[in-house]
Order: sequence, then C-alpha cells, then structure tokens
Amino acid sequence: MDLSERIGAHLTEGGCFFRVWAPSAVGVEVLVQHGPRWSGRRRTRRFALQAEPQHEGYYSAVAPGVGEGELYRLLLHRNGGHEPLLRLDPAGRDSVHSGLPRAGSTSDNASIVVGEDPPGEPHEWAPFTTPRFEDFLIYQLHIGSFSGRDDHVRRDVAGFRDAATKFPYVRDLGFSAIQPLPVQEFAMDRSWGYNPASFFAPESAYGSPDDLRYMVDQAHRHGLAVIFDVVYNHAGPGDNVLWDFDREPAPGEESDGGCYFDWGQMTQWGRGPAWCKWEVQDFFYQNARMYFEDYKADGLRLDVTTQIPGGPLGQMVGRLKEDFPDKYLIAEHLPAHPWATTDGRFDATWHARTHHETQRALQHEDEPVRRIKPLLGWDGFAHAWNLVKYTGGSHDDVGDDRSGDAKDGLTNGDTRHRYLVDQLGGVQNWHARAKCRLAWALNVTMPCTPMLFMGTECLLGSPAVAWGYWHDGVDQRGDHRFSWRAAGSKHGKAMRRLVKAANRVRWENPALRSDSLQIVHEDHEQGVLAFVREAHESTVLVVVNLSDHSHVGTGREAYPYGVPTGGRRCQWMQVLCTQDAAFGGWDGAGNAYHDPWTQDDGLVWINLPKWSVVVLRKR
Repeated sequence: MDLSERIGAHLTEGGCFFRVWAPSAVGVEVLVQHGPRWSGRRRTRRFALQAEPQHEGYYSAVAPGVGEGELYRLLLHRNGGHEPLLRLDPAGRDSVHSGLPRAGSTSDNASIVVGEDPPGEPHEWAPFTTPRFEDFLIYQLHIGSFSGRDDHVRRDVAGFRDAATKFPYVRDLGFSAIQPLPVQEFAMDRSWGYNPASFFAPESAYGSPDDLRYMVDQAHRHGLAVIFDVVYNHAGPGDNVLWDFDREPAPGEESDGGCYFDWGQMTQWGRGPAWCKWEVQDFFYQNARMYFEDYKADGLRLDVTTQIPGGPLGQMVGRLKEDFPDKYLIAEHLPAHPWATTDGRFDATWHARTHHETQRALQHEDEPVRRIKPLLGWDGFAHAWNLVKYTGGSHDDVGDDRSGDAKDGLTNGDTRHRYLVDQLGGVQNWHARAKCRLAWALNVTMPCTPMLFMGTECLLGSPAVAWGYWHDGVDQRGDHRFSWRAAGSKHGKAMRRLVKAANRVRWENPALRSDSLQIVHEDHEQGVLAFVREAHESTVLVVVNLSDHSHVGTGREAYPYGVPTGGRRCQWMQVLCTQDAAFGGWDGAGNAYHDPWTQDDGLVWINLPKWSVVVLRKR
C-alpha cells in the first residue's frame, strides 16, 4: 500500500508523514512534543497538514524532524469562529493511555509516533509460516488475566510479555494457534477488550507496540500462530477517539457521532460506525492490514459481524483476502450461515450452537444423540474448517461480568455463564470431569477447527475459581483470573493430559483434519453415536457414549455397532479412550488390551465405557 494512502503517522526520510480524514474541518495541524507525557509547559512544535485535492476530506504532509517516540496531537480548525478541536489520531499506532484530551483540559495523553522496530535495535522476526487452514487448533486466552494469579507475575493486570512466558505451556498441550481477546486500547486498564477506545494502538496496560511484537514473535518461536480478535461493529462508550472526531454538537443538540458514525446503523451497543462510507471501510481495512504488516498476524477474528452491513463488510474482507490470501479470517457470524464464507469472503465463522447443544446433551437432557448428531457436519459450507467449534465454550459462554448473574444466570441455568465442569456438577464430581473429557475429545475428532478457552484444559471451575466463571479480575464472588495452582492440581493435570493426548491424536491422523464424515451408527436409546473420518491411508472411527451405561465384555458380550468395510475383515487399534486411568478413569478402559476386528457381518465389537469417546485407527 502506497505511503500516500496510509492514515496515521509513518516515519519517512527526513521526518514523519501524517494523514488524517476530517471532512468537517477547514484545516488540520499536528502538535508535537518530546517527553513521556504531554505537558502544557513543554515546547510544542506545530505543522500544518494540507488538504488533498484528489481525496476530499483528507489532510496530509511530511513534518520534518519528527522522530520515533515523539508525542503528537491533532488540532482540527472549524468554520464559523468555533474553537478548534483537540484530538488524538484515530489511526495512532500508540498512545500514553486511553484518556481523551479536550480543549482546556489538563490531560497528559497523546498519540505516539511508532517505528517498525524498537528504537536502536531492529527486530529480527523468527521464520514462521501461517498454518494451512485445516491445521488450526486454537487456544483462546485473555492477556490481562492469563498471568498474575498463583505464578511469578506480580501485577493485577498482566501484559504481552507475561503472556509470552506461558507459550511453552500452550504448545505442550498441542495447540497450533493462540487467539487473544482484543488487544487494542480500551477505556481504563481492565476489560475483556470489546470496548475499543483507539483501534490502532495496543492496550497501554498490556504494553507497547514493541511488547506486542515480542509476544507474537515468541508465539511463532514456539510454533504458535496468532489470530487477533478485532471489533469493527461498535466502539466503547468511554474514551472513544472516533466519536465526535471532526465536529461537536451545539449545546442542547444530540450528537450524531461525527464523520465516523453519522449514517451508521444502530447496534445493541449504540450507533455503529458508518460502514456505508468508503473512508470508514478503508479505516478498518487499514487497521486489519496493520496486524498483518506490523505484527505478523496469522489471522483475524471479527467480532459480531451480524452488526455490520453485509455489503461493505464483504468488500473490505475481499480486499484483505486479495492482499493476504494465506491468512485465516474468522467471523463471529451467529447463528452460523454460509453467507460468511461466500458473499462475506471469510474463511470461517464461529459455530456457537456446538457448545450450547453439547452442554445440554451432557446435562442428560432428552435424547443426547439427537442434539450431538447435527453438530458433526458442515452443511452449506465448502470445508470442515469453515466452522470454528468449541464444545467447552468460548469467553462468552465462560465469562461473567455481573458477579455470576450474566443473562440472569443465577435463576436461569440454560443461560448461565460458567466453565463447563461447573455447569455439569463441579470439579469434585467424577461424572462432570468425565463429561468434560468427552467434550474435548469430541471437539477435536468432529469436522471443524477446534477452539478451547483458557482454563477449560485444567477444569478451572469452583472451588479453584469462585463460582466457576471467568472474569478479568476480582468481583464479589472472588478472583476469577486463570489459576496456575489449579492447572497444577491433581484433577487439572489429569484433564491436561487428556487435552494433550486428544490433540496429538488429531495431529497424527490426517483423517481428523479432512473434509470427511460418515455417520455409521446412532442408537438413541443407548445414547451411542459413531462416525468415520477418512483421508488417503488414514481412517479413524470415533464412538461416543452419551449415557451412564458402560458396554464392556469380550466377544459378542461387548457392545456391537456396524462399520461399512466393503465386506473385508480389518483390524482397529484404540488410540484414545477418555476414560483411561491417566485422564481420571480406570486402568484398561475401553479396548486397551485388545485390537478389535471388523467381522464378516460388518460389525466390530468393542468395549465402550460410560460417558466416553473411544477413537480407533484402522490398521
């Protein structure tokens, strides 16, 4: 992308190129200072930007002598004798914090000129290739609360470099990608991140752009791709750099939000950005490019895409796919619909129904097989990896921002936000732990891109986390950050062994990453479902027992189910049983001591423990 088309501040030979869109302004100046924070007593240099004749509403110029790390603000001049507007740069790559300066205020905040490398030491990125789309296995985490509880980090809000110290843990579990919750600047220091204040700047409580580059590089050095979560459907209610950017309402008038919001559609969080304008589309396109160019991202996940007009969104995503065809673009398009990967041009969409129906099935609601079977396929989509599925829940399902009562969860169990283990009876409940093992094994063996939210891999429910939900800090129910003590507990380690083993089975069997599915058996009365996945020489049989009854024995005393084998006898080897003793079950669970055969009648006879997933590979 040509420098003359880029918004924000960009170092160039002899100075810094500034460009901003301010269609209601009649002139724009850049104010520049040295120092860690803005001060009214410090010398300020002023540079006038020039209106671009070829792009109406844009102002740009090179400010000579402006270097990396300097602070700057924008001064927007208006018609009619109105006072100029003092603003941060909407595309500023960094800021001191999120607070907004206004005329006459004593705010010390400012945008910061950022270079491509840390000052004085060019960053040498580790060589890394974005995985093929079928090879994404995602660990979702929240930067501010992934560290800092029961570990060496002594901060209430952890940062980018703290998260990087945990990447060996994530990689050891067998994941190939991390997906942090949003990392752009938000109001105050503690948040889930879905209240953007400044879209191009990293959250100042987490660290600097250099800290974020370090985190991504460390992820790549540990074999982990990075998918950034971005919010383009709305902005936060506080410290919003875009709201009233180029104009303010007269006293007594209601604001339309200025150039970035007027004509924008209403969302459940208020007026959304005006995606009908090309300049707004381009703002978010350039923001997405920044993650790929400046931070070497491997993908993006766009929050609540149903709250963005489809036509402009598809055009913007189309531009990204043309420029970055190997990057994995995910929509949170709920309910999942093929539009996301056709007209929307995304590679994948979240599939929230997988979690909700799995939870209901494991709570022993009516006909669990009937609930699970429809989740297995990818009807209407071209590939299995077009759907990101999460049986254990995402941050939305696990997190609670109302002290245990999100969506009236204290009185409505079906909408309650908790870790899955707590929904099913708690970490001290043997059946709850068994069902959580089943859920993840099902997740990695069904056709999809699997995703797990931090803490699910170590049964992070109560009492380790008071009231069993995730939050980014302390509320009236206790401290809900990730507990590293719980990760090292007896039950936590057993669940981690299951997650690691299940992930390894996915990597060792290409069939589990293929576009293949054949449901070969369903027994609604017994609660048993079986399916086959195939790819070239790899054939895997997955059997799920969603009941309290074990089918064990020898020969025809074991539970039978039919597998189409073309009339040929073949042998199967068990590669995973979620009831194995190492995971919290018992010695010899499933078919640990024998390799079953498909008989002449097309049936294979196996041992099938209660509440389990048994995975067998064809020899």
